[in-house]
Parts: sequence; C-alpha cells; structure tokens
Amino acid sequence: MTNHQPDQPGTPIYGSSVLRTEPFATEEIPTTERHGHPRQQFTLWFAANMVLAVLVSGFFSSLFGLSVIQGLTAVAAGTLVGAIVMGLLAGIGTKLGVPQQVQGRGPMGYFANFVPIALLTIISAIGWTAVNTVFAVIALQTLIEVPFWLAAAVIFAVQAVFAIWGHNLIHMINKVATVVLAILFAVITVLSFQKVDFAVGVNPEAPFYMGDVAGWLTFAGFFFAYVMTWTPFASDFSRYLSPKTSHTKVMAYTAGGSFAAMMWLGGIGVLVSSFAGELDAIPALAELTGTWAPVAMWTVVLSTLPVSAMNLYGGSLSLLTIRIPVNRIVGVIVIAAASLGVTLLMQTNPYGSFYDFLLILAYLVVPFSTILLLDYYLRMRKLGRVAVDQLFDTRRGIEWGFVAWVLACAFSSLFWASTLYTGPLSGVFADLGDVSYLAGAIAAVVAYLALRPLPALSSLFGPKDTELEYAN
Repeated sequence: MTNHQPDQPGTPIYGSSVLRTEPFATEEIPTTERHGHPRQQFTLWFAANMVLAVLVSGFFSSLFGLSVIQGLTAVAAGTLVGAIVMGLLAGIGTKLGVPQQVQGRGPMGYFANFVPIALLTIISAIGWTAVNTVFAVIALQTLIEVPFWLAAAVIFAVQAVFAIWGHNLIHMINKVATVVLAILFAVITVLSFQKVDFAVGVNPEAPFYMGDVAGWLTFAGFFFAYVMTWTPFASDFSRYLSPKTSHTKVMAYTAGGSFAAMMWLGGIGVLVSSFAGELDAIPALAELTGTWAPVAMWTVVLSTLPVSAMNLYGGSLSLLTIRIPVNRIVGVIVIAAASLGVTLLMQTNPYGSFYDFLLILAYLVVPFSTILLLDYYLRMRKLGRVAVDQLFDTRRGIEWGFVAWVLACAFSSLFWASTLYTGPLSGVFADLGDVSYLAGAIAAVVAYLALRPLPALSSLFGPKDTELEYAN
C-alpha cells in the first residue's frame, strides 16, 4: 500500500498562499490545508473555456445547415449536460481530497487505472494544449514578426511557470483572466454583431447537412464532447476545498462557469457562422473585428495561458498517477515539452488529424466519467474513510469498473462516426446523428450495474481478506 497524506494537525505549509510553490501532488490533501470557496470554481472554469476553440466550434452550425435558433439551442443543450456531469465530478474532489485521476482507482483498480489515465488525460492534456497554443502563435504572428518555434517556446514557458507554481496561482490567474477576458470578448461580441444574420434558416444545401434532428444532435454533441474532455480533470482544482463544502454549490459554480463561457462564445460562433464557417479560425476572427483585429489577436494569445496551464498541471498529475518516476514540477516540464513537440508538428493546422483523434478520446471519456459517478454514488460515498484508503491500496490492482469501461468503449465504437474510424453500425441511427456518446453512457451503466454485485475482482488474485474489506 502506497503512502498518502491523512488528516494532520498543525499549521498549514501551503494554505492559500500564492507566493509558495504547491507542495502537494496526487496525495490526499490534509484537512489543515483545505481552503477556498466554491465560487472560485466559477472563475476557474469560466476562464478555462473562454478560448477561440469554443468560438470556432460554433462556426460549424451553418455547415450542418442549422438555423440560428437550432444552433443556439444545440449549444445550450450539449454544454448544459456536459457541465452538469463536470460539476458533479468536481464535487467529489471536495469529499475525497484527491485529483480526478486518482479517483479512477476506485472503480478501475490501482493498476488498471493506468490505461484510461494514459489515454484520457495525458494525451488529452498534450493535445489540447497544442491546439490552443497553435491558435495563440498564429494570432501572435499577425501582430509581430516572430518565428513559429520561438513564439511557441515563449508561450509554453509562461504556461509552464503557472502550472509549476500550482493550484493557488492558477486559481488567482483565472480569477483575473475572467475579468480581462470578459471585457475583451465583450468588445469582440459587439463587433461580431455587425455580421450577425438572425434570418439564417435551415439550409439543406449545406455541406454537412443530415436533417434537422441529426444535425442538431450531432452539433450539440460537439459541445457536450468538449466539456466531457475536461471531466477527467474536474476534481484537480476543487480538492483543496473543505470536505464540509456543499456538493451542490461546487457543482453549481463549476457547471455555471463552464456553461456561461461556452454559451457565450459558442453562441457568437453560431450567430456569425453563416460567413465565418467558410474561413479559417484566425482570419474569421480578424474579419469579425475589422480594425479591432489586433485587440482580438491579443485576446486569443492571453486566453490560452490559463487553459493551457490547467492542462499542463492536470497532465503532470496524470503522470504521477500512473507512477512515472518524476515529481510534479518535472511532470509539468515533461508534458510541456511533449505538447511543444506536437504544436510544432501541427503548425498552422490545429484542426488536423490529431484533433480528430482527440474527438475519439471524447468517445472514451464518456464511459469513464459515467462509471466514476456511478461508483462514487453507489459504493464509495458510503465507505467514508475507507474509500480514500482504497485509492492508495496497490492490492486492488484491477476491479470490475475497468472491465465495464472496456465493454462500454467497445460497444460505443460500433457507432463511432469519425474521419479516423467509422463503426459498422454508425449508419443505423443516421436520422439521429452521432449517437456514440449516448451508446457509451448507456453501455457503461448497464455493464457497471451488471458486474457490481460480483465479488471484488482484486480478491480473485490477492489475499482472501481483501474480498471482505472491499466488498460492495
């Protein structure tokens, strides 16, 4: 059994200080170090989602031939469902005091959890940081002449410093960024409305038109998937809150921040999609803002700093979760270096094949997060202190939750509709669009509930006393 930090008396060594580098990583946060207010989750996730990638996602509305109302309601529905899941998971962090990646050991098992964490958090952190940084570099190059590699290296250096400094500084940076980005994007919003055509209706001639219902559901799925790719990191920034903090408040502030930002920028994307969908991201934003384009470009650059710092931070915790022999600071540097490499490979094509691969990761995230929620509410919550101890017990190498996740992913893959892979049943529900996320969630629920009554899987391979200790 590995060591973790139990409740400890005394004066906090970190507390709410932003002058100290965070000393904790994947261990349980002691009660004496718990601090903060759930409203900080609003500013954290608001700033994290005020990025160009969300705005660009809204551009796809016209490509699916959706009307303005259809586009806006799809953004709202997809974002809301994902944000609620995100909020529920963030609330678990306050109760267990550990990152989301570590929580996966509960249903998956200590070592089996390595697989989803390696796929869903490490690769996702590297990939999304690269996507956002490419946008930032392209925007910066419209303002000053600078080699791509040099601009990317400087931006990564700033992002890495934030991530290395850790939890408290990231919260502070995002609080400031919430105000700054809200003002800057408000300017972009006012300028964008000069391009809005509220009369845009359904367009059957659109390149990706697949019918009103199918197009609406698929477009809503874009925004649902975007939020869900954050869910494996949901507790990383809530685990310092007091265990007595209201789960409902944490959920509401987390979901509220995510929804407000994505509805705002995604909504703008929908409203201007009739012309912006035909352009690349940066030219579209420049066209939107006209003579104010320099302000818009600086907004893109600044907006990537908080979100990428969060990705680098979460990625480093993921490395530690799968027991890569580094500390948190070195972990940030490793993730940053890998992401810089991907950024240089992507150059001016952030929506290339790697982005398509990230969408496939979203297919895998949905069953994972579904199983985490089920396991917490049906099993871990009633175990109390034992639940946290389980997360650090290496005797629980593999559990039924991992089997349920694999089965759910396999079932979901039958319906995948990606440029990288198309499932054999993807056309069965063509009238409903992409049903992969729904298939994955339903399969995860069925598989988990079917396997849960069985004796703990780890008890079949370990000492007999673990069967009693970890019985459902």
